[in-house]
Amino acid sequence: MRINLILAFLLSMTATVVLGQEIKYTDLATAKKGEFTSYVGSDGAVYKVGDRIKIGVPSSNKTFAFITEGDGILLPITNLTAVASGTQTEIKRIYVVGNKRAGYSVVFRTKGITGLSNYSIQFENALSTGEVKGFGMTSDDALAELKKAKDKLDLGLITQEEYDKLKAELSKYIK
Repeated sequence: MRINLILAFLLSMTATVVLGQEIKYTDLATAKKGEFTSYVGSDGAVYKVGDRIKIGVPSSNKTFAFITEGDGILLPITNLTAVASGTQTEIKRIYVVGNKRAGYSVVFRTKGITGLSNYSIQFENALSTGEVKGFGMTSDDALAELKKAKDKLDLGLITQEEYDKLKAELSKYIK
């Protein structure tokens, strides 16, 4: 009985360590394949298992290039159609795929609209093409926010210190 309790405790601690990992966009060059519980994207936002993300618009007219549906076993893998635009999907898994030579990328496995299928999202490609809406700011959003802050500074509504702080924060999003 005591050995079973110790074994159960050790297994739960191992699961916490293995699944309690975070991967960052900046670490992908040296990443290893595996599964993670959170991801810090190129937009600076943190995406976690259980979060809901919004499907954007296809990068082609009718289908998504970086979002597929199906598992290849029960359902064939196909590119998601434009019908899914504007819907939300829940992140079930976050994992890194690829190899050292070709590079690594992050894939989100999410619940499909009906719940009967799943989506695979090549996240950074989908984010950069607008196929998914990120939690972070776009370059245009950050620039617009910075211009508003500059107007407030010029009108004397905020201090130079407040402006500089906001500028430092927003600059990471502006490309």
